[in-house]
Amino acid sequence: MKVILLKDVRGVGVHNEVKNVPDGYALNYLFPHKLAEPATEDKIKKLSDQKAAHDAEVQKAEDELAGKILSLREKKIVLSARATEKGGLFKAIDAKDIVRGIKAEHGVDIPESAVFIKEPIKTTGEHEVALHSKSQKANLTVTVIAAA
Repeated sequence: MKVILLKDVRGVGVHNEVKNVPDGYALNYLFPHKLAEPATEDKIKKLSDQKAAHDAEVQKAEDELAGKILSLREKKIVLSARATEKGGLFKAIDAKDIVRGIKAEHGVDIPESAVFIKEPIKTTGEHEVALHSKSQKANLTVTVIAAA
């Protein structure tokens, strides 16, 4: 019997997957526990339409992120942080701080997951930060100055 899984079922499949299972298993376990529903032609078509819409939405978001990263290629941002006289920072600069700096200086909003820092930024000066999407990469120069 063909069923559409409503939840992940160990040994059978994952959510929204169409599977062939024995009739007794579907009727006596999956349906009563609301883990699956019968797979009719209409439901399968609706599921594939939803999947296609979701894939298109994900692709649009990825293309948007790639464009934002491309616009930031070879740009610079300046961040100020509390520092010692020798230039060591009291708190390391992380991806969240860099995203805030990009938004403040360039008006571009990117997710923290797109920012890759080679090593934690713990000193003042210029540091290279990589920005990645699936299709684009860019380097960004982060200048850290001591806050007055």
